[in-house]
Amino acid sequence: MKNRRPSFRLSRLFKNNKFLIIISLVISISVWVAMSFSDSNETTATISNIPIQITLSDDAVDNGLQIFTGNDQTASVTVSGNRLAIGSISADDIVISAPTAGTIATSGNYALSLTAKKLNQADRFEITSTVSPSVINIFVDQLKEQTFNVVNKITYKVSDGYHASFNPSATSVTVSGPKTEVDKVASVGIVGEIKGELKDNASLDCDVKLYDNSGGVISSNLLTLSDDTITANFSVLPYKEVPIKIACKNKPDGLNIDDYATIIPDKIKIAAKKDVLDKLESVSTSAIDFSTISNESYDLEVDLDIPSNCTNISNTDSVDVKINLSSFTKKTLKVKKDIFEVKNLSSEYSYSIATDSLNVTLVGPKSELADITSSDILCEIDASSIEKTTGSISLPATFTVSGDAACWAYGKYEVNISINE
Repeated sequence: MKNRRPSFRLSRLFKNNKFLIIISLVISISVWVAMSFSDSNETTATISNIPIQITLSDDAVDNGLQIFTGNDQTASVTVSGNRLAIGSISADDIVISAPTAGTIATSGNYALSLTAKKLNQADRFEITSTVSPSVINIFVDQLKEQTFNVVNKITYKVSDGYHASFNPSATSVTVSGPKTEVDKVASVGIVGEIKGELKDNASLDCDVKLYDNSGGVISSNLLTLSDDTITANFSVLPYKEVPIKIACKNKPDGLNIDDYATIIPDKIKIAAKKDVLDKLESVSTSAIDFSTISNESYDLEVDLDIPSNCTNISNTDSVDVKINLSSFTKKTLKVKKDIFEVKNLSSEYSYSIATDSLNVTLVGPKSELADITSSDILCEIDASSIEKTTGSISLPATFTVSGDAACWAYGKYEVNISINE
């Protein structure tokens, strides 16, 4: 006997819950697709965070103008169109611009009206509202950079008998930004406070501050600094005040320069390590060459010769030396070559003196000059500069008066000698 196949009845499907769920989904999706592609099914939407395009003219850019504020703003617009098309729109599909930016020719603040358009005119949506915001503000200027020396505005106190020198990690700061803002800066300082009294070296990390002409602090987010913080290093040393002594060359041993000269100032403050300072009794001027000093009065500005391991903290690099030798007199003697003596010549060479005599001018007290003759004169010729040189050559000659007389030779002298190997 053959098995009979069950007959299909449609009514049974509609009694099957799974079938009803599936058929309902299919119908719903079909209706949604049909409605979405229907031109009559329009909707609206707001597109936000659309970047604003601001473009200056080529001439403005060539003149150094650039936008410092307002160039990173966004805006929004309302669009309408087919529901499916609207659902796929993003900020990238819309261009918002400020057309009048192309007319800017000078520095200043500007209010710019905004316009919006579709990036692709074939897109199936329309912009149905004005841009929000409809106007934006920008600041346009030329870029400027200026470098300022760092000013110490740190609060600190140094113990008595000590000196602190200020040594920042950077001695200058470059300020850059809009020209109108940079021009407001008059100085750059570093601020901070060191507690207690300084006796030893110290350091402090300090903020950099900008100041205007009246001393007020400038705060601007448009300005950029090459250094926002600077380390202030303080080198602290003991100091003392010492007298200044006049140094001389070609001065006769019998002349006490202190009897005829005054120094202004006559003392100076020197800072150094304690062991150096304990041994320091005085500092000297640079040497005054008595071969350039006659029987006159002089007012000389003379540099100080500060030892390399010491620091001059008196803020003076030179002193005023007044020398009064107007009571002295002059005398000229003829000195023959038999007293000329060549010094510092290598043994590889021999020499002969070609100059027979020289007239030498002496300066000194009248009573001493009266007794001096040419036999009292000594002459040294320095040949240390001669190296692999032969033939006739002129060399400087130094004349001195023998003994302890307070007399000296005035002027510059040269002697001709012949050098042979």
